[in-house]
Amino acid sequence: MNIAVDTLKASTRGAHWFKAFTQDFKTVEGFPASVWVSDGQIDQQAVRVIAVVQDSNNLFPRAKQGEVGLLEGWSLAKAVDDVVQADAQTETKRAILCLVDVPSQAYGRREELLGIHQALAGAV
Repeated sequence: MNIAVDTLKASTRGAHWFKAFTQDFKTVEGFPASVWVSDGQIDQQAVRVIAVVQDSNNLFPRAKQGEVGLLEGWSLAKAVDDVVQADAQTETKRAILCLVDVPSQAYGRREELLGIHQALAGAV
């Protein structure tokens, strides 16, 4: 996995690292095309890997270049919350590796009107 980080465009690095980490992982369905989620093991530790990637067909124009927008914020929150809820009664908790290498937040009138601040706060 040796690669010069600056050889990849900022909007593709998350996808690149996601693919490198999750080669034999199980894809978790139910997320938009801009949020990739997989479960598996790294060094015998259960882990969920999440990445925000570019989706040029995003419903929100301000998030088409790989920015984190409303869909991404709520989807990140769901991916994390699903793990927290599923592992609540287990002794060993899964690790969460979230790859968010994006150019920016999706700044736009729609995003502000629909509460991007709440969507992104929900992700943390």
